[in-house]
Amino acid sequence: MEAKKDIPRRVLYIQHAGSLGGSATSLRFLVESMQSLGVDCTVALARPCQELVDFYNAAGIATIAAPEICCWDHSTVAPRSLANPRHILDLGGVAMRWSASERATLRLVDRLKPDIVHLNSMPLSSSARALTREGVPFVWHVREPPPDQGVRTKMIRSLMTAAPHCVFITEYDRRAWVGDAPARIVYNAVPDAWFERRQQAGTVAGDRQVVRFAYVGGLSIAKGVEVLLQALRILARRVTGWECVMPACLVDPHYARKDRLLKRAARAFGLKGIGDRLRPQFQSLAPAVQLQTFDTDIPSLFQSIDFIIFPAVSPHFPRPVIEAAALGRPAIGTDVGGVNECIVHRETGLLCPPGDAESLAAAIEALIVDRALARSLGEAAHARAAAVHTLSTQRRVIADMYRDVLASRSGVRQ
Repeated sequence: MEAKKDIPRRVLYIQHAGSLGGSATSLRFLVESMQSLGVDCTVALARPCQELVDFYNAAGIATIAAPEICCWDHSTVAPRSLANPRHILDLGGVAMRWSASERATLRLVDRLKPDIVHLNSMPLSSSARALTREGVPFVWHVREPPPDQGVRTKMIRSLMTAAPHCVFITEYDRRAWVGDAPARIVYNAVPDAWFERRQQAGTVAGDRQVVRFAYVGGLSIAKGVEVLLQALRILARRVTGWECVMPACLVDPHYARKDRLLKRAARAFGLKGIGDRLRPQFQSLAPAVQLQTFDTDIPSLFQSIDFIIFPAVSPHFPRPVIEAAALGRPAIGTDVGGVNECIVHRETGLLCPPGDAESLAAAIEALIVDRALARSLGEAAHARAAAVHTLSTQRRVIADMYRDVLASRSGVRQ
């Protein structure tokens, strides 16, 4: 275990996400690893909801609500075109709340008195500006590429340039945000126990007739769900004996929330969101396609499948790819930034052109038909993930970064 000398006693993590998903999972693993070093950790939820509170509390992580902190959302999950009136309203809301969000961030720091603040994502731009201006030691953990390369990107990039400690989760993101400027890259990680669990997982492909694969990404356009629908339709016409499980594509009734006014108004005029529009089309492919609610027991899910697919159409970090690899499962992904850093084509998985349903269907069919290939790719994926994506490796790098932040904390507010 890493030496505890000079690591912070208390860290405040600010979380932008308002639902379960890759960001929430990545932060939970990081906080758990810091707590294992004796660090007192608190997660402040800018978008508090009961499912996140339960998710973090189940891991012994303290949470507090911080709805006064605003998030300048990005386009990884939903494009923010100014041609969309809703996005103009969102932008106006950010502008109106920006100053209050800065003050709320500083009040939170004054109340909790952390040694370091850890911002979990790029949308926490107002918090980053406030902490930079006041000299509060913090880490800005940028988890997404630039949203559009327009005015917004230039404004956020200027905040990153001023921030003393930024960390990116892919080389693509680092170059897209800061070019060749020096900056740390810390890949997302998987708990070491998952790699050990893989030894008991064995190989499932040879144990049953039906080949099972999973898409873990929710009904997101950026993650290629529309292309996936087309590919599954093509696959259904070509080959049988397969099942595709899709967790996080159904709403958990235990955590169902009322739709916002804008959504209700849109529905009244016959305008459907992506979930309302695509969910029935996927369900029409049942029983081969199985939509499910969010699954918190990801290791068991991946032990039950043969491979995963991640058909993103825009740059993205594919957390499910590294999680599946930890359990010896290969992945089919697309040749876009982030995804192509986690999949080595024909070595640890297969890469397809983004947006190409025909190529995606062909790749899925290849792993259904050639189970030996799937096993070989899975073995290589496991070995690569064990070298790059273990939580113990991330913990060591983040602890070193915290030491650097503490060592350069001259000018911090008292």
